[in-house]
Amino acid sequence: MGGEDVLGSFEAKWSGVHPELALALRFVPAAARDRALGLAVVGLEIEDAAFRIAEDHVAEAKLHWWAEELARLLDGKPRHPATQALAATDGPAIAPGAWDAVITGALAIREAGPAGSLGDLLDGHRRYYGPLAQVAIAASPGASADAATEAAVLARALQELSDLRGALERGRLPLPLDLLARHQLDRGELAARSPARDEALRELLHQIATRLRALPWTALPLFAGVRQIADLDRADRAARAADPAAALLAARGRLGPSAAWRAWRLARRGAV
Repeated sequence: MGGEDVLGSFEAKWSGVHPELALALRFVPAAARDRALGLAVVGLEIEDAAFRIAEDHVAEAKLHWWAEELARLLDGKPRHPATQALAATDGPAIAPGAWDAVITGALAIREAGPAGSLGDLLDGHRRYYGPLAQVAIAASPGASADAATEAAVLARALQELSDLRGALERGRLPLPLDLLARHQLDRGELAARSPARDEALRELLHQIATRLRALPWTALPLFAGVRQIADLDRADRAARAADPAAALLAARGRLGPSAAWRAWRLARRGAV
């Protein structure tokens, strides 16, 4: 299988999880497409190890492999199709320390405990997404690292809620402790639906939606901007649903017409 075919398999893999990626790539200029895809794949592969892999030794091995691969990229000898795409395409140089910060942030995610508040939860996510945003905005003129970071941490919070049972099984707690206390819930009660869980999820979804709505979308890179409007739609709909957890799960693969409109508008502004 050729390098482009292998990179295409990663595109299919992650577009299946994030349909916003497939939509955003349709609006990226051909000359910038492989670089945009390569950056997205690297970020998502490292994110997967930081958040989704349950076994610590497996996750740490994957993250250390990526640390070595990013060092090979800087030496001009990448092996992964995504990093090969970055090496083969023109684009702004990425400082060596930027990738080190991404890996350090991902390793910190593995060590994080339960968050006391939504602010604490998002601050924990920023350890990874802040450095990653610094890398991503280098290829998107006019994008803001702060806005891209905020969009990413909110997207992560929503994604973990949409896979609530899976997150709990992996030892993660997607709801902050102060929210559980207000609704008289404990961790062991979150796996099953209850009126208290529904209300806690609605409160958190309203908070996430408020933050998403406040983001300056014109300052976001293309993928992040498309994801922001899609996440806002999902959060709003789930907050109004009788069963918020089920509504979030069902909405993960769906995109409304507002996402395509957002992609077109960002592309017109030169976002990548």
